[in-house]
Amino acid sequence: MRVQLRGAALGQLRGADLELAPGRYVVLANEREPLCSLVAVMAGREPPRHGQVLVDGAAPVAAPATRRKVAALFLDEALPPAKTVLASVAQALLARGAGERGAAQLLAEAGLSALTSLAPGRLGPTETRSIALGLALAHDAAELVVLHEPLTTLVPAAFVLARLDAHTARGAIVVATTTSAANATQLGGRWLCIELGRLRAGDAGAPRLGAGPWQQVLVESNDARALAQLLLDSPHGLSAELGATSDSLRVVGPALDVTVQEVIAVARQHDLEIRRIEAAVPPVEALLAARAGFARGAYEASRAGFATAPAPGPSPASTEARTP
Repeated sequence: MRVQLRGAALGQLRGADLELAPGRYVVLANEREPLCSLVAVMAGREPPRHGQVLVDGAAPVAAPATRRKVAALFLDEALPPAKTVLASVAQALLARGAGERGAAQLLAEAGLSALTSLAPGRLGPTETRSIALGLALAHDAAELVVLHEPLTTLVPAAFVLARLDAHTARGAIVVATTTSAANATQLGGRWLCIELGRLRAGDAGAPRLGAGPWQQVLVESNDARALAQLLLDSPHGLSAELGATSDSLRVVGPALDVTVQEVIAVARQHDLEIRRIEAAVPPVEALLAARAGFARGAYEASRAGFATAPAPGPSPASTEARTP
């Protein structure tokens, strides 16, 4: 199984270039819209606005056989219509070819037995997503498991992580998307990052999109001053500036995922509490304006340098020619 995205774009996802082999991946962003679009195009729920999404060489949106190999969890979910949740889950399992008898066991294992007798139409978004997550995690024939915010449902995190471990162990591609760095740390795997609506993961030696001083992270800690001092020794070249309050600081690093992972690792190593951590990436318009400002500053500096430079004196030959 291989998943390829070539310039895939949809909604706030401006472009994704990926080639994923079997393994565990976590996609982190500070906005949920591009994450939802990524899940939608990978699972074949929606076609990309432009670009390509291929699962084993086939576009999942146009290949029902390929979509049957995908287990997905979206931001907005709906269950098959039925009188009860139990009957609805049984229908979903039957459509999958797994047989309907395991519905009660599936709900029990996911800690959702209390919802069994309720009508699906009376469930709230969280309950509906929880049942959809239970169904996705139970899809043992899935070769691609792509889940949006799997740790924000009623299903216990320990159960979710154990099931993801099982899917990874049998050789599936597991992709989880989240806006929470804390959840990303729990989910494990290789971190990818959507920055300014773009996602790229290829050759490790390739330049990173957005690398540079714009990758800022806002952190709240029980001892911001100590954390800032420890981050100065980081091999990743991080810099930290204390915020307006005693428990806040702003950290700048080479890329969002690198910076967040290093902050969390340092805090854990020194028993510091991280109360909040979030990306603070300026919009692309601000980046363009800043770049234009740098260019203007360089131009003005070159003009000033030229104007203050001493005028060249006459050459020896011209001096001799004017001497009487």
